[in-house]
Amino acid sequence: MKSNNKDKQLGMNPGTASNRLLKQLLFSLGDRLGMQWCFQCASKIESVEDMSIEHKVPWLHSEDPVGLYFDLDNIAFSHKVCNYAASRPRKAKKFCPSPASYRRGCRCEGCRKSNSEYRKALRARIY
Repeated sequence: MKSNNKDKQLGMNPGTASNRLLKQLLFSLGDRLGMQWCFQCASKIESVEDMSIEHKVPWLHSEDPVGLYFDLDNIAFSHKVCNYAASRPRKAKKFCPSPASYRRGCRCEGCRKSNSEYRKALRARIY
């Protein structure tokens, strides 16, 4: 396999380097805009290594997968572990009480209170 100059200078595949740069840029811009809050657990995402980008409504097997996949209003930041756990419904209970559990339909007292506090904090960040 032939090695090229970019690989040598970057110490990695240029595609890998480009993806890392884009993720760092998104994290930095999200942080500056106050958007570094996990869609699933509503906690602050502290590092780029913990951040993932997820679809709020799953696009796979939907009626309009292309539309949902590219809909920017359907995109959110999440912790990697929260995003991965949310894709496995049997593990979702570990987040109760939380705003994410409330969004999934839980209406226990803890989830209602947690969601209310999350919404108040969100309004305070926006205004």
